[in-house]
Amino acid sequence: MPEEAMSQEAIDRLLNEMKSGKALPEASKSESENSAATRAQKTAQRTLENEHSHIVPSGSKKIRDYDFRRPNRISKEHMRGLRMIHENFARDIPRAWGSLLRAGGQVKITSMEQTIYEEFRNHLSPHCLLGVVSLPPLEGEIAFYMELETAFILIDRLLGGPGSELKRTREFTTLELNLLNKVIAALLPFFREAWLPVLSLEPQIDRILSNVEFLQLTALNESVLVTIFQARYLNTDMDISLCIPYTMIAPILTRVNLNENQQGHVGSDELDKQRMRKIVNHVPFDVTARLGSAPVPIAELTKLKVNDIIRLDIHVDGAAEILVNGKAHFAAKPGLYNGALSMQISDIIKNMD
Repeated sequence: MPEEAMSQEAIDRLLNEMKSGKALPEASKSESENSAATRAQKTAQRTLENEHSHIVPSGSKKIRDYDFRRPNRISKEHMRGLRMIHENFARDIPRAWGSLLRAGGQVKITSMEQTIYEEFRNHLSPHCLLGVVSLPPLEGEIAFYMELETAFILIDRLLGGPGSELKRTREFTTLELNLLNKVIAALLPFFREAWLPVLSLEPQIDRILSNVEFLQLTALNESVLVTIFQARYLNTDMDISLCIPYTMIAPILTRVNLNENQQGHVGSDELDKQRMRKIVNHVPFDVTARLGSAPVPIAELTKLKVNDIIRLDIHVDGAAEILVNGKAHFAAKPGLYNGALSMQISDIIKNMD
């Protein structure tokens, strides 16, 4: 046995004397200082001192533990801006659902927090309604989540019922999924409008899911922003969750500024121009051509036959008018193009409104 080791009898005697509070003899002290047991005791004492050394005195700055599994990658300033965007969206949801549900309602945000995608999925019911939406020009997808009970209340109302809750759980039918697709689609124009101060988005539904196992927005350990809305319709509280991956909004977080949102500045002029061109290109107009006019009494109109001629108030070489929504905008000449009656614009009428 090494010389520095203590016998079991000496260790027991030392422990008994420490419990009784008696002073150790000098020989024992000398022996204990050289023993492994005493060194272990001193090590434990130093460890205890180190554990208490980090205690912050009262009145000093509070130290908060950092959770590396749930990192806060969005700053408080950006969180305030994001919350304002989603509050504007929440205020517009009653406008989106008012005509669909034939009822008024209120929507508010109950929580907005950063978490990881794995925790978000673990809190979802296996069978639910998930509307997966893409937001060009951003890369990635977001998800609107509803419980089965909420979805069936909406379905009952859309089909003319009072909005009753289904008493049993079952899968959605194809018709019900189509109806719920319209419910999610009604939200997208107002979601886009809420984001206009930051960026011009073109939200569109990619798919409607009824099982959370098929949802994969991002990596399990990736950060996501989860916002929970509480909607009150038909005397019933319904929760709607919105999950946005951090990687999707990270490139535009610098644009999310509280002051700019309050002033209502738009984000990208070029994107807004492209959006306006796209909208204008699909606006329908009522375009008609008027060769001339002539007053014809009803009595003569009823006597008209095939090959009868009505004299118009313009010359044979005169120009006809092209009317857009009932107003004359162009002068034109009639003719044939590829065998079809056509009008060739010859001038622009300047004195239009």
